[in-house]
Amino acid sequence: MIKKIFFIISLLSFSLNVFGQKVHSQYFFYPKEQDSYEGGEKQFYKDFHQIIIDKNLKPCENKAEVYYLKVIVKEDGSVKYLKDDSNSEMALKNKCTYDLGLEVLKYMDKWKSAIIEGEKKPAVASFFIVPDDLFDHYKEGYIPQYDAASFESMPDGISKFREEVVRRIDIDGFNWSNGFKLVVNFTVNTEGKIQDVTLEESSGVKEFDNRVIDGIKRIKKKWSPAKVGGVPVNYRFKLPLNFRPM
Repeated sequence: MIKKIFFIISLLSFSLNVFGQKVHSQYFFYPKEQDSYEGGEKQFYKDFHQIIIDKNLKPCENKAEVYYLKVIVKEDGSVKYLKDDSNSEMALKNKCTYDLGLEVLKYMDKWKSAIIEGEKKPAVASFFIVPDDLFDHYKEGYIPQYDAASFESMPDGISKFREEVVRRIDIDGFNWSNGFKLVVNFTVNTEGKIQDVTLEESSGVKEFDNRVIDGIKRIKKKWSPAKVGGVPVNYRFKLPLNFRPM
């Protein structure tokens, strides 16, 4: 019996899972209608810029640095830095920006706790820090420019990626009577290559899981990496694969 793979590609909010979300499992995320900072992103970056000026902080020598700052906003509105092992490589490569974010964070005092089902809950807040934009180049109303990763030419790039996935995953020899779904996570790195391919949950058959993962890994065509403020960054994709008997 011939089996076909039906799937859709869905992208979770970039601020929530660009570097994975395993580390966040004990915390909540802000509902879409709620801001983690009073006045929203524009006010966050305005205050960040003003603190840089008031504290006479120094710009980073590398103008291409960028860091994805993540914090936990507690129920009382206080914050703590969220250590994320999946983000450690970026911290090392952009140490000046990493240090700058932690220094400025000490003086930011307009945090708003998340309201989940009528109660205040500790939640993850995240912001891209692009120092070159926040020093002399800062403009009123600034929010970092963000470009998502793309596969080949747009707007049909995602369709081409779907076709590549179908061609690359070998499911010969497997049979099933009921449909099921697997969710694949992978990163498009700053060079436009796929890496860190994982399954959220196993199908229960290791060889089948391996074929799905290997199929994604065999796609060698490069992506255009995601960019924040023109600087390439890692981009985490969430890819549901729906398998149905035909």
